[in-house]
Amino acid sequence: MKKFADIIINIHSLPTEHPFTYLIPEHLSEIAVGCRVLVPFGSRKVEGFCVRLHNQMPDTNTQLKTIIKVLDEQAVLTPELIALSTWAADYYLCKQVDFLAAMVPAKGRTGVGLRAKRVKTAYITEEGFAAQPKGKKQALALKLLRQNKSLTLSRLAQAGVSSATVRTLAQKGWVKIARRQVRRDPLADLEVNKEEPIVLTEAQKKALTCINKDVSQKPFLLFGVTGSGKTEIYLQAIAERLEQGEASIVLVPEIALTPQMTERFVSRFGDLVAVLHSRLSAGERYDEWCRVANGEALVVIGARSAVFAPVQKLGLIILDEEHESTYKQEERPHYHAREIALWRAKWHKATVILGSATPSLESYRNAQCGNYILLQLPERIADRSLPSVEIVDMRQELKDGHKSIFSRTLIAALQDTLQKKQQAILFLNRRGYATFVLCRECGHVMRCPDCNVSLKYHLPNKELCCHYCDFTAPYPDSCPNCRGRYIKYFGTGTQKVEAELCKQFPGIRVMRLDADTASKKGQYQKVLGSFKRQEADVLVGTQMIAKGHDFPNVTLVGVITADTALNLPDLRAGERTFQLLTQVAGRAGRGSLAGRVVVQTYTPEHYAILAAKNHDFEVFYAQESKLRLELDYPPFSFLIRLLISGENEGQVINACYFLVSALADSVDVLGPSPCPIEKVRGRYRWHILVRGKELDLIRRSVKAVAAEFSQSAFAGGVRLTLDVEPQNLL
Repeated sequence: MKKFADIIINIHSLPTEHPFTYLIPEHLSEIAVGCRVLVPFGSRKVEGFCVRLHNQMPDTNTQLKTIIKVLDEQAVLTPELIALSTWAADYYLCKQVDFLAAMVPAKGRTGVGLRAKRVKTAYITEEGFAAQPKGKKQALALKLLRQNKSLTLSRLAQAGVSSATVRTLAQKGWVKIARRQVRRDPLADLEVNKEEPIVLTEAQKKALTCINKDVSQKPFLLFGVTGSGKTEIYLQAIAERLEQGEASIVLVPEIALTPQMTERFVSRFGDLVAVLHSRLSAGERYDEWCRVANGEALVVIGARSAVFAPVQKLGLIILDEEHESTYKQEERPHYHAREIALWRAKWHKATVILGSATPSLESYRNAQCGNYILLQLPERIADRSLPSVEIVDMRQELKDGHKSIFSRTLIAALQDTLQKKQQAILFLNRRGYATFVLCRECGHVMRCPDCNVSLKYHLPNKELCCHYCDFTAPYPDSCPNCRGRYIKYFGTGTQKVEAELCKQFPGIRVMRLDADTASKKGQYQKVLGSFKRQEADVLVGTQMIAKGHDFPNVTLVGVITADTALNLPDLRAGERTFQLLTQVAGRAGRGSLAGRVVVQTYTPEHYAILAAKNHDFEVFYAQESKLRLELDYPPFSFLIRLLISGENEGQVINACYFLVSALADSVDVLGPSPCPIEKVRGRYRWHILVRGKELDLIRRSVKAVAAEFSQSAFAGGVRLTLDVEPQNLL
């Protein structure tokens, strides 16, 4: 009997998406639902995903094509994940293949699947144990094999035994050579001591009891101040699930947080822990994925994409720092890990914990409305106090003639910290040395030729860099506009903070952590590990140092400028400023020593900054909610963003008005207008916001208009991107 497979082709540009039926050849008996396969499609050979197997001959007059090969050693997608891809494609108004591709554990070369690593290994036989070789190399080989029973040929070569010698031993029957599977272990170099559960505070006990005994299936919002012991609750909740044979997924917002979290979890759960994130090699990700799929690892830790981990019996999903916008993917498909987690929890009847010291407005409102269960940890563990926060008005510093990037208050605080042999963190959410380069004769600003943004000045290469398309240019000797020689860099980035620190405090030990210093694999761990071992006095960094880290000797946190996010043209600017300041302030005083925070700002009267000073989420939430309600913005409504881009701005504008005319009668439309960043990578960008009280209603309207747009004359030269519940409006 002939067998057939329904395959979704991995080509995004197909006008309509539906499975294509292929004939399964007899020699591909291993094919299963969830496999990636190579199939002929037109004149090409392309990758596809098997979503159904059956015996029904399709009703077609064309001759069916045959599957060429199965790409991977085992199916990379479970039936649950295939069902999830169907739901998510409908919810986020994209194609199912986008989600199927996003769920694959690693991206290999086209037409080449994912495989376990196998290496040639020598095994000693019974005859080999008794053998008495004459040659020195043969004797050395047998001695090593008697001690270890088996060794890889590469390991023997390192010991001075060639592969030719091993083959000679095999010919004599003293050794057998076979391929052995070797795990590519990303945690192989991790050394941890076994850790026992910590005695909980009363607030922690109450929260954990609710999590372990609740049967309502509602998500938990674990709202605890920084240092209140949320991670210990995660650990003990996971331990409870492990006793029931259930797996857990723990998501962190930044890959930089993964090593620290992994270390704590491995110290508690050992080999049951697997890590999944984009900084792993393709082989490491695949091997970790296999351990999860096969039930060998029951605790998965990773960034956003780890929400797709192929666990079979899921009991718990945790989103640590749930408020972070990094949980929303900015590239296609534009999913939010929180919504994916909630869907998977419903499928498995699992528990979801959303943890944060600064919950998102959406989550906190859901808790107020009874959709989430609110659990609170209002105090730090061990009766430690929250750090004192001092606001410095940089306008007054300038009036007093103090023009340094460090206020007098911060300089004094740094001196005191250094004298006491304690550590400090300085936070600035701008990398590079300076933020723009200006000609003081004609006012020309050096800009990226492909993006409508100023170029940033970077040391030590003295380059101008675009942080959107990676364009680089040498620092100019003269102005390209007027040929004037009075051209200079302005503004401050993390490189300048580092340089100024070394100038202000000779002999100071400074480390910097940002996207420039952490571009290579393992650099996150190296910098953070060194700082934790107190090999540096000050850590300078961007938002990757602002959350989740626990450095007991850090007693001072300095925020170079609190206004960076506040001045962005985005509805969440105030919320992100409050969250970032509260989170970075929470890095101080986490040990036995008291903490201090100095926040430098040009808008000290802003409610977000004042609320962060007082560690008062309730006051901030009340003020921000009032403004959002007046403007009818989330969490009191839903938004879908239509991003229209193209190389011809006139075509982009015309396409915008076509979309607006199609939308206007059914939904509330804001725009069209140019995006705050009007041009990226040579493409002009405009956007339209569709707003409504019911997400399903505006999704249906936008979906219909997008379908109409795809058939219009604009579709050839203009790209339409749909972003459901956007987190970024830049």
